[in-house]
Amino acid sequence: MGLAQDTTSDPARELGGEVALPRLFTGIGLCAGVLLLGFVAKLGPVARLDLRVDRHVAAHDRTPELTALAKVFTDIGDVGTAGVAAVIVVPVLLWLLRRRADAVKALCMFGGAFALAEVVKLLIDEHRPPLALRAMAADPTPSFPSGHATTSAVIVVVLVAVVAAGPRLRLTFLTVGGLYALAVAASRVYLADHYPLDVIGGILSALAAGFIVTGLARLPRVRSWLARLGPRTS
Repeated sequence: MGLAQDTTSDPARELGGEVALPRLFTGIGLCAGVLLLGFVAKLGPVARLDLRVDRHVAAHDRTPELTALAKVFTDIGDVGTAGVAAVIVVPVLLWLLRRRADAVKALCMFGGAFALAEVVKLLIDEHRPPLALRAMAADPTPSFPSGHATTSAVIVVVLVAVVAAGPRLRLTFLTVGGLYALAVAASRVYLADHYPLDVIGGILSALAAGFIVTGLARLPRVRSWLARLGPRTS
């Protein structure tokens, strides 16, 4: 009897593993893509194109009103404020709502995105745009990828992939949150605190974390462990 149980396949478990693999491979590919994009961003022709965009914005597109608005968006996308608040508030609320597995997934998505961005920053070590172009004091950290873009994008990823309880709310989070993330990313380039590829790298870092965590969560053993944490997961 025991041998028969060991050799009998479980279609649900096998399906879970099959569904997980595309997400995991996509996430791993995005991680590699972020790193590759960072190296490409330092190549002469690409770096000059990035710099040309920042110079054009600084010379032709800035107004006092837009600069003030950009500073607002860059403040609400800051890693030390929005990032820390989201990492604490979202998992805690999910845990209190007895969505404990979702709380774990949200925490892992935040941590994964921030960890990936920090590791790539250290490996690429890209300089910030020239001081003469900046509309505000720049962060002292390397430029690629943008921490602000990573923060705003991963908040949206968590809201859409974990927090949203249905398609209508998911679409709302995607629409409103997507506009917020794009506004934060644009503000970083507008203020010349980052190059365009920096913010793209930040957004990709958030997506990579989202795919890897959701992929891992669908592996049969991980899914079984998460199911023991609470009655409901997204």
